[in-house]
Amino acid sequence: MSYIEKKGNIFNSKAMAIVNTVNCVGAMGKGIALDFKLRYPEMFKEYQKICFQHLLKPGQILPYKKSTPIILNFAIKDDWKDPSKVEWIEETLQKFVNNYNRLGITSIAFPWMGAMNGGIPLETIKYLTRKYLSDLDGIDIEVYDFDPDAPCVLYNTLKDIVEANALSPSELEDMSDIKARYWVKIIDAVKDSNTKSINNLCHYIVDSKRIIGKTNIERLFDFLTKYNKGIYIEPKSLF
Repeated sequence: MSYIEKKGNIFNSKAMAIVNTVNCVGAMGKGIALDFKLRYPEMFKEYQKICFQHLLKPGQILPYKKSTPIILNFAIKDDWKDPSKVEWIEETLQKFVNNYNRLGITSIAFPWMGAMNGGIPLETIKYLTRKYLSDLDGIDIEVYDFDPDAPCVLYNTLKDIVEANALSPSELEDMSDIKARYWVKIIDAVKDSNTKSINNLCHYIVDSKRIIGKTNIERLFDFLTKYNKGIYIEPKSLF
């Protein structure tokens, strides 16, 4: 079994479980948590319900087993407005070490927890992560240094749609509820050689404005997830 640190997109991992870092008030509005919310909306709903019942506390791990991969939500913040705490990160890591065998987890992908929006120095996080995870038996562990330019399956699906040029913006509107005028902007952005990932696309700027807002980002992720799974939505026909 192995421990590997790598640069890339954690959502490209083939591990059976992925770690998401969360707060305890039901918000996934930034960083890796927002990515998880967009990709796994049903997980977000269950997490939010637990938070609204005040059942999730800092230092706890909330598993979500209904998806592939399994998602382990590590509560390393109390309120989203506050920083993470080293003791909460250590507590979640220790709980994972104590329970991964019982949960049957044989491979997992971690981010550098708390090093971005958590406000903890990266070197501190690296020390703690290596301390708890680098020498475990019976499990493969990947730790990801996020690369905003690394494409994922969903972006590759979008790129294939654009390059095939088989669907018009109007047809894509009917399939996704994203207006055709925004699809024109999305298609142009994907064709830009500087756009390499869905992260790049979500931050793509034209005339000092992002081409795609929060609602359309949610609709785009939903559309691409269904399209990628073969849940093909026929464009509406007029008679």
